[in-house]
Amino acid sequence: MLGYLLERLSNCRQADKILVATTTNPGDDILVEWLEERKYPYYRGSENDCLDRFYRAGKQFDIDATVRITSDCPLVIPAVVDEMITYYVNNRTQIDYLSNRQYTNFPEGLDVEIFSQELVKEAADNAFLQEEREHINYYFLKRDSRYRIRYYNHNLGYDYSCFKLSIDTQSDLDNCKTFFEKKQLPLDFSLHELIKVLTLR
Repeated sequence: MLGYLLERLSNCRQADKILVATTTNPGDDILVEWLEERKYPYYRGSENDCLDRFYRAGKQFDIDATVRITSDCPLVIPAVVDEMITYYVNNRTQIDYLSNRQYTNFPEGLDVEIFSQELVKEAADNAFLQEEREHINYYFLKRDSRYRIRYYNHNLGYDYSCFKLSIDTQSDLDNCKTFFEKKQLPLDFSLHELIKVLTLR
């Protein structure tokens, strides 16, 4: 599933590099071997302190801004990532955190978040609650009066946020497989092709 996601993300034209931020847990050794064989750069950090892991990954690779995509969202669409990066870059002086996760018309599971390394450092230095260390965006979202948070909507003409496309259970995975096996969704699908499959009866 991660391999499929990384292969799709390699088609992003606005991203400079793709990094995997994994953990120092021995259980992730096999993942690191897989990444090294395919020459994907990676960083290994704390399993529970995800905020620190993201900060240190960005620091190690001299990242200016991070596009965060979680591995339980294999259907993220490269063209949407590029569109959001362009929007973020063009409006960066007015945005601290950009997301299509909350309060948008996107299906859940096409999640893209963009924020600066400076913002991650500030959060890593000041977040003390366990939930803020474990969930990278909590520090920003719980301080919406302090940070300039913007939610990105694609011009879809309809609210598709009722659809759940993240893969958290076997049932989610089985449902995802039906898109390709029974509804003929191409492996390199576009947003509109996915929407068509979601609304197909």
